[in-house]
Amino acid sequence: MAKNAQAANDASAAAPAPDLRGYRPGQSLMAQARTLAALEADALDRLDAAVPAVLARDLGRALDIAPRHFFRDILGTNRSAAEKKSFTDAPLPAAAGLRALRLLWLLGRVQAMADGGAGAVGRFDAARWLGPWLETPQPGLQAHRPAELLGSAGGMEEVAAQAAEGLRLGAAAR
Repeated sequence: MAKNAQAANDASAAAPAPDLRGYRPGQSLMAQARTLAALEADALDRLDAAVPAVLARDLGRALDIAPRHFFRDILGTNRSAAEKKSFTDAPLPAAAGLRALRLLWLLGRVQAMADGGAGAVGRFDAARWLGPWLETPQPGLQAHRPAELLGSAGGMEEVAAQAAEGLRLGAAAR
């Protein structure tokens, strides 16, 4: 009986981790984001995923955040080094890769919230909404910008909760 309970826990906890190594420009970031969004935020810390620099570059573009600011201030890495890595299929440094994973996770969560919410907007572009929102101080985050809280799983949970609230308020205002 205990074996069955353990197997059920293992099955529910084991969401498939995306294989990001084969990512190429033009592939769907949202498909990767949706896969990650199925995981809990703290599970991202346990993923052994090398994040290709080209995926991070495409993510920054989708969020419409200036490359220098995206790489330096949000991912915490050198932009020129990351750009060079994007041309050689090399991964980001581990800390920057984890921040990119967290952003991709948040993007998937925001899209899922928008798609599943009551009165869901037909073609909601989560990336266009999320980019500026990440840079705007949020009262529910003690006036911090959400981008400042990408460093921890706990911070990501807070950011996701505030994003849900922002989406809810935005939908109510329509």
